[in-house]
Amino acid sequence: MARPVLDLLKPCPGEVAVDCTAGRGGHAALLAQAIGSRGTLLLLDVDAGNLAFAAARVKALPEPPRIVSEHANFAQAGAILRRHGLRADMMLADLGFASTQMDDPDRGLAFSASGPLDMRLDTSQPLTARDLLTTIGERELADLIFQIGEDPFARRIARTIVQRRDEGRLNSTAELAEAVVAAYGSRARSSRIHPATRTFMAIRIAVNKELESLDQLLSELGEGARDAQGGKASILAPGSRLAFLAFHSLEDRSIKRAFVDWDRQGWATRLTRKPLVAEPDEQAHNPRARSAKLRVARVQVADME
Repeated sequence: MARPVLDLLKPCPGEVAVDCTAGRGGHAALLAQAIGSRGTLLLLDVDAGNLAFAAARVKALPEPPRIVSEHANFAQAGAILRRHGLRADMMLADLGFASTQMDDPDRGLAFSASGPLDMRLDTSQPLTARDLLTTIGERELADLIFQIGEDPFARRIARTIVQRRDEGRLNSTAELAEAVVAAYGSRARSSRIHPATRTFMAIRIAVNKELESLDQLLSELGEGARDAQGGKASILAPGSRLAFLAFHSLEDRSIKRAFVDWDRQGWATRLTRKPLVAEPDEQAHNPRARSAKLRVARVQVADME
Protein backbone atom coordinates (compact mmCIF):
# COMPACT_ATOMS: atom_id res chain seq x y z
CA MET A 1 0.00 0.00 0.00
CA ALA A 2 2.84 2.35 -0.88
CA ARG A 3 0.74 4.95 -2.68
CA PRO A 4 -1.88 5.57 0.05
CA VAL A 5 0.89 5.58 2.69
CA LEU A 6 2.75 8.34 0.83
CA ASP A 7 -0.42 10.26 -0.02
CA LEU A 8 -1.42 10.45 3.64
CA LEU A 9 2.00 10.89 5.24
CA LYS A 10 2.87 13.64 2.72
CA PRO A 11 6.66 13.54 3.31
CA CYS A 12 8.39 16.83 2.45
CA PRO A 13 12.05 17.76 1.84
CA GLY A 14 14.03 18.25 5.03
CA GLU A 15 11.62 16.44 7.36
CA VAL A 16 12.37 13.76 9.94
CA ALA A 17 10.78 10.42 9.08
CA VAL A 18 10.67 7.28 11.22
CA ASP A 19 10.19 3.82 9.74
CA CYS A 20 9.47 1.69 12.80
CA THR A 21 9.65 -1.59 10.87
CA ALA A 22 12.19 -1.04 8.11
CA GLY A 23 12.07 -4.61 6.80
CA ARG A 24 13.71 -4.78 3.39
CA GLY A 25 13.45 -1.02 2.92
CA GLY A 26 10.57 -0.68 0.48
CA HIS A 27 8.72 2.05 2.33
CA ALA A 28 11.98 3.48 3.68
CA ALA A 29 13.32 4.11 0.18
CA LEU A 30 10.16 5.96 -0.83
CA LEU A 31 10.24 8.12 2.31
CA ALA A 32 13.95 8.81 1.78
CA GLN A 33 13.42 10.01 -1.77
CA ALA A 34 10.68 12.39 -0.59
CA ILE A 35 12.57 13.97 2.33
CA GLY A 36 15.80 14.21 0.31
CA SER A 37 19.34 14.93 1.39
CA ARG A 38 18.24 17.60 3.90
CA GLY A 39 15.99 15.15 5.72
CA THR A 40 16.66 12.55 8.40
CA LEU A 41 15.40 8.97 8.28
CA LEU A 42 15.33 6.85 11.44
CA LEU A 43 15.22 3.14 10.64
CA LEU A 44 14.19 0.59 13.28
CA ASP A 45 13.80 -3.16 13.01
CA VAL A 46 14.10 -6.18 15.28
CA ASP A 47 15.69 -8.20 12.46
CA ALA A 48 19.33 -7.10 12.25
CA GLY A 49 19.83 -8.59 8.78
CA ASN A 50 16.82 -6.88 7.26
CA LEU A 51 17.74 -3.60 8.96
CA ALA A 52 21.22 -3.66 7.41
CA PHE A 53 19.70 -4.43 4.01
CA ALA A 54 17.23 -1.54 4.31
CA ALA A 55 19.92 0.92 5.39
CA ALA A 56 22.15 -0.08 2.48
CA ARG A 57 19.22 0.26 0.08
CA VAL A 58 18.51 3.79 1.24
CA LYS A 59 22.19 4.80 1.22
CA ALA A 60 22.44 3.69 -2.41
CA LEU A 61 19.88 6.31 -3.50
CA PRO A 62 21.24 9.27 -5.53
CA GLU A 63 20.60 11.82 -2.76
CA PRO A 64 19.96 9.90 0.46
CA PRO A 65 18.93 11.63 3.67
CA ARG A 66 20.88 11.40 6.89
CA ILE A 67 20.27 7.86 8.10
CA VAL A 68 20.03 6.79 11.74
CA SER A 69 19.77 3.01 12.00
CA GLU A 70 18.88 1.18 15.23
CA HIS A 71 18.45 -2.54 15.82
CA ALA A 72 15.49 -2.18 18.16
CA ASN A 73 11.84 -2.91 18.75
CA PHE A 74 9.53 -0.05 17.79
CA ALA A 75 8.38 0.10 21.40
CA GLN A 76 11.69 1.90 21.98
CA ALA A 77 11.03 4.53 19.29
CA GLY A 78 10.40 7.34 21.76
CA ALA A 79 13.57 6.69 23.73
CA ILE A 80 15.62 6.48 20.53
CA LEU A 81 14.22 9.75 19.20
CA ARG A 82 15.08 11.47 22.48
CA ARG A 83 18.57 9.97 22.54
CA HIS A 84 19.32 11.34 19.08
CA GLY A 85 17.66 14.69 19.77
CA LEU A 86 15.09 14.12 17.01
CA ARG A 87 11.44 15.13 16.67
CA ALA A 88 9.44 13.12 14.15
CA ASP A 89 7.47 14.80 11.38
CA MET A 90 6.07 11.43 10.33
CA MET A 91 6.14 7.84 11.50
CA LEU A 92 5.22 4.59 9.78
CA ALA A 93 4.71 1.24 11.50
CA ASP A 94 4.08 -1.63 9.08
CA LEU A 95 3.14 -4.41 11.49
CA GLY A 96 3.55 -7.22 9.00
CA PHE A 97 6.72 -9.28 8.74
CA ALA A 98 9.13 -9.66 5.84
CA SER A 99 8.79 -12.41 3.26
CA THR A 100 12.45 -13.24 3.84
CA GLN A 101 11.53 -14.23 7.40
CA MET A 102 8.56 -16.32 6.32
CA ASP A 103 10.49 -18.05 3.53
CA ASP A 104 13.41 -19.11 5.76
CA PRO A 105 12.61 -22.53 7.30
CA ASP A 106 15.18 -21.93 10.04
CA ARG A 107 13.03 -19.10 11.43
CA GLY A 108 10.16 -21.50 12.07
CA LEU A 109 7.47 -19.03 11.02
CA ALA A 110 5.81 -21.24 8.41
CA PHE A 111 4.71 -24.82 8.02
CA SER A 112 5.37 -25.09 4.27
CA ALA A 113 8.76 -26.62 5.13
CA SER A 114 9.79 -28.22 8.38
CA GLY A 115 12.00 -26.14 10.64
CA PRO A 116 12.83 -25.55 14.29
CA LEU A 117 10.25 -24.21 16.71
CA ASP A 118 11.79 -20.75 16.81
CA MET A 119 9.46 -17.99 15.46
CA ARG A 120 11.61 -15.14 16.77
CA LEU A 121 11.70 -12.02 14.61
CA ASP A 122 14.71 -10.87 16.64
CA THR A 123 17.03 -13.87 16.92
CA SER A 124 19.01 -12.14 19.68
CA GLN A 125 16.04 -12.49 22.02
CA PRO A 126 16.01 -15.57 24.29
CA LEU A 127 12.40 -16.84 24.13
CA THR A 128 11.59 -19.22 21.28
CA ALA A 129 8.38 -21.00 20.34
CA ARG A 130 9.90 -24.21 21.74
CA ASP A 131 10.46 -22.49 25.09
CA LEU A 132 6.88 -21.26 25.16
CA LEU A 133 5.38 -24.60 24.15
CA THR A 134 7.55 -26.48 26.65
CA THR A 135 6.33 -24.50 29.64
CA ILE A 136 2.79 -23.37 28.84
CA GLY A 137 -0.21 -25.14 30.35
CA GLU A 138 -3.08 -26.53 28.28
CA ARG A 139 -5.63 -23.95 29.45
CA GLU A 140 -3.25 -21.03 28.89
CA LEU A 141 -2.37 -22.34 25.43
CA ALA A 142 -6.05 -22.70 24.56
CA ASP A 143 -6.71 -19.13 25.65
CA LEU A 144 -3.75 -17.93 23.56
CA ILE A 145 -4.94 -19.70 20.42
CA PHE A 146 -8.54 -18.56 20.94
CA GLN A 147 -7.91 -14.95 21.91
CA ILE A 148 -5.03 -14.12 19.57
CA GLY A 149 -5.45 -16.76 16.87
CA GLU A 150 -9.25 -16.50 17.02
CA ASP A 151 -9.52 -20.21 16.28
CA PRO A 152 -12.84 -21.78 17.40
CA PHE A 153 -11.13 -25.15 17.90
CA ALA A 154 -8.56 -23.71 20.31
CA ARG A 155 -9.27 -26.09 23.19
CA ARG A 156 -9.06 -29.19 21.03
CA ILE A 157 -5.86 -27.87 19.43
CA ALA A 158 -4.25 -27.08 22.80
CA ARG A 159 -5.16 -30.53 24.14
CA THR A 160 -3.57 -32.25 21.14
CA ILE A 161 -0.43 -30.09 21.24
CA VAL A 162 0.15 -30.72 24.95
CA GLN A 163 -0.49 -34.45 24.55
CA ARG A 164 2.03 -34.71 21.72
CA ARG A 165 4.50 -32.53 23.61
CA ASP A 166 4.32 -34.87 26.59
CA GLU A 167 4.86 -37.83 24.25
CA GLY A 168 7.97 -36.19 22.74
CA ARG A 169 6.30 -35.65 19.36
CA LEU A 170 6.53 -31.86 19.17
CA ASN A 171 10.02 -31.03 17.89
CA SER A 172 9.51 -29.08 14.64
CA THR A 173 7.13 -26.79 12.81
CA ALA A 174 5.97 -29.79 10.76
CA GLU A 175 5.03 -31.70 13.90
CA LEU A 176 3.26 -28.65 15.33
CA ALA A 177 1.24 -28.28 12.11
CA GLU A 178 0.45 -32.01 12.16
CA ALA A 179 -0.87 -31.70 15.70
CA VAL A 180 -3.24 -28.90 14.68
CA VAL A 181 -4.47 -30.81 11.63
CA ALA A 182 -5.10 -33.86 13.82
CA ALA A 183 -7.10 -31.69 16.24
CA TYR A 184 -9.24 -30.42 13.37
CA GLY A 185 -9.96 -33.97 12.25
CA SER A 186 -12.27 -34.24 9.23
CA ARG A 187 -12.87 -30.46 9.34
CA ALA A 188 -9.31 -29.92 8.08
CA ARG A 189 -10.35 -30.94 4.57
CA SER A 190 -13.00 -28.20 4.34
CA SER A 191 -11.07 -25.43 6.10
CA ARG A 192 -10.75 -22.27 3.98
CA ILE A 193 -7.16 -21.79 5.18
CA HIS A 194 -4.62 -24.29 6.45
CA PRO A 195 -5.79 -25.35 9.93
CA ALA A 196 -2.42 -24.42 11.48
CA THR A 197 -2.46 -20.82 10.23
CA ARG A 198 -4.14 -19.26 13.26
CA THR A 199 -2.17 -21.31 15.79
CA PHE A 200 1.16 -20.39 14.22
CA MET A 201 0.14 -16.72 14.16
CA ALA A 202 -0.91 -16.77 17.81
CA ILE A 203 2.32 -18.39 18.96
CA ARG A 204 4.45 -16.02 16.86
CA ILE A 205 2.67 -12.97 18.27
CA ALA A 206 3.14 -14.27 21.82
CA VAL A 207 6.82 -15.16 21.33
CA ASN A 208 7.61 -11.70 19.97
CA LYS A 209 5.31 -9.83 22.38
CA GLU A 210 3.87 -8.00 19.38
CA LEU A 211 0.68 -6.76 21.00
CA GLU A 212 2.51 -5.53 24.10
CA SER A 213 5.03 -3.66 21.93
CA LEU A 214 2.24 -2.02 19.93
CA ASP A 215 0.46 -0.89 23.09
CA GLN A 216 3.72 0.58 24.39
CA LEU A 217 4.33 2.49 21.16
CA LEU A 218 0.76 3.82 21.07
CA SER A 219 1.03 4.95 24.69
CA GLU A 220 4.28 6.78 23.92
CA LEU A 221 2.80 8.42 20.83
CA GLY A 222 -0.30 9.47 22.72
CA GLU A 223 1.87 11.29 25.24
CA GLY A 224 3.89 12.80 22.41
CA ALA A 225 0.76 14.03 20.63
CA ARG A 226 -0.55 15.55 23.86
CA ASP A 227 2.72 17.37 24.50
CA ALA A 228 3.07 18.56 20.90
CA GLN A 229 -0.48 19.90 20.82
CA GLY A 230 0.12 21.64 24.14
CA GLY A 231 3.29 23.35 22.91
CA LYS A 232 5.60 21.26 25.11
CA ALA A 233 8.80 19.45 24.17
CA SER A 234 7.82 16.24 22.41
CA ILE A 235 9.11 13.38 20.27
CA LEU A 236 6.48 14.48 17.72
CA ALA A 237 6.34 17.74 15.81
CA PRO A 238 3.01 19.60 15.72
CA GLY A 239 1.27 18.46 12.56
CA SER A 240 3.25 15.20 12.41
CA ARG A 241 1.59 12.26 10.66
CA LEU A 242 1.37 8.75 12.13
CA ALA A 243 0.56 5.76 9.92
CA PHE A 244 -0.07 2.17 10.96
CA LEU A 245 -0.49 -0.86 8.71
CA ALA A 246 -2.13 -3.66 10.70
CA PHE A 247 -2.66 -7.26 9.62
CA HIS A 248 -4.50 -8.57 12.69
CA SER A 249 -7.87 -7.55 14.11
CA LEU A 250 -6.46 -7.09 17.62
CA GLU A 251 -3.73 -4.78 16.30
CA ASP A 252 -6.21 -2.75 14.28
CA ARG A 253 -8.55 -2.52 17.28
CA SER A 254 -5.78 -1.10 19.48
CA ILE A 255 -4.80 1.46 16.84
CA LYS A 256 -8.40 2.52 16.27
CA ARG A 257 -9.01 2.87 20.02
CA ALA A 258 -5.89 5.02 20.44
CA PHE A 259 -6.70 7.26 17.47
CA VAL A 260 -10.29 7.79 18.64
CA ASP A 261 -9.03 8.70 22.11
CA TRP A 262 -6.47 11.19 20.76
CA ASP A 263 -9.15 12.73 18.54
CA ARG A 264 -11.53 13.17 21.48
CA GLN A 265 -8.76 14.69 23.58
CA GLY A 266 -7.98 17.17 20.80
CA TRP A 267 -4.42 15.87 20.42
CA ALA A 268 -4.75 14.48 16.89
CA THR A 269 -7.12 14.25 13.95
CA ARG A 270 -7.95 10.97 12.28
CA LEU A 271 -7.18 11.21 8.57
CA THR A 272 -8.82 7.81 8.01
CA ARG A 273 -12.16 7.43 9.75
CA LYS A 274 -12.31 3.90 8.38
CA PRO A 275 -9.19 1.89 7.57
CA LEU A 276 -7.99 1.87 3.99
CA VAL A 277 -7.44 -1.52 2.35
CA ALA A 278 -5.34 -2.58 -0.62
CA GLU A 279 -6.70 -2.18 -4.12
CA PRO A 280 -7.81 -5.40 -5.89
CA ASP A 281 -4.80 -5.44 -8.21
CA GLU A 282 -2.39 -5.23 -5.26
CA GLN A 283 -4.26 -7.99 -3.47
CA ALA A 284 -4.01 -10.12 -6.61
CA HIS A 285 -0.21 -9.95 -6.89
CA ASN A 286 0.41 -9.75 -3.13
CA PRO A 287 -2.01 -12.02 -1.23
CA ARG A 288 -0.70 -10.84 2.15
CA ALA A 289 -2.07 -7.37 1.37
CA ARG A 290 -5.63 -8.71 1.59
CA SER A 291 -5.63 -8.40 5.37
CA ALA A 292 -3.81 -5.04 5.55
CA LYS A 293 -5.62 -2.10 7.14
CA LEU A 294 -4.11 1.39 7.03
CA ARG A 295 -4.97 4.05 9.60
CA VAL A 296 -3.37 7.51 9.73
CA ALA A 297 -3.66 10.37 12.21
CA ARG A 298 -2.21 13.90 12.25
CA VAL A 299 -1.03 15.54 15.46
CA GLN A 300 -2.76 18.85 16.11
CA VAL A 301 -0.77 22.05 15.81
CA ALA A 302 -0.06 23.64 19.19
CA ASP A 303 -2.61 26.19 20.40
CA MET A 304 -0.63 29.43 20.80
CA GLU A 305 -3.38 31.39 22.55
